[in-house]
Amino acid sequence: MNINFSAITSTLLVIILSGCAAQNTATRFSACYGKTFNQLLESTELKPLFNDIARELCTVPCVAESEAGAATADKSEKSLKCFTVNDKENYSILVTDFVDIQSFSPASQGLLMGELMRGSLSSVCSTKITQVEFAKFFNLNEKGLVVLSRKVSEIKKDDYDQTEAVVGTYSYLNNKIVLFARKINVVSGKISRMVTREIDYNCAGGSVSYIVK
Repeated sequence: MNINFSAITSTLLVIILSGCAAQNTATRFSACYGKTFNQLLESTELKPLFNDIARELCTVPCVAESEAGAATADKSEKSLKCFTVNDKENYSILVTDFVDIQSFSPASQGLLMGELMRGSLSSVCSTKITQVEFAKFFNLNEKGLVVLSRKVSEIKKDDYDQTEAVVGTYSYLNNKIVLFARKINVVSGKISRMVTREIDYNCAGGSVSYIVK
């Protein structure tokens, strides 16, 4: 009798715990079926997101500076100063629209992201912005991102020192949007800084919530 009672009790506990686990999993990972890309973007606070990306793109390490203004690694005798690209007179940066890494085109969402990126770089970093067409100066394909360096002369002007560009790409996968922003030297093709943001959406109970990683 005691054995049967213990067996029944154990079975009930397993069923209850399994039900709770299933419920928690459904709550945390409820798929956003029926929600379009635009609907997910509309539910996202995009301005703070792009301000945060811009803040990382325009930040550079602090270096020591002597009283005469020369940089040195001896921090014991010299004061620290944070140099930024904006200390350079007439500095301007090229900024493209964001393109989908699957279709290699910006679509309306990429155009929106490009405008947000330019606005954030201008307001957060006080950077002069020059808008350029992605397809004209960069190529994105199955092999990755390529700088069309032979066309650099077309985007360099005497008024600005346009050696850097911020190039944005994105990926949309049902419950997730991943953003990539690269700061690239348009002459060498070297990436000096890359920022990534992953937005995970949850559509439990008919409402849309998300977490930015």
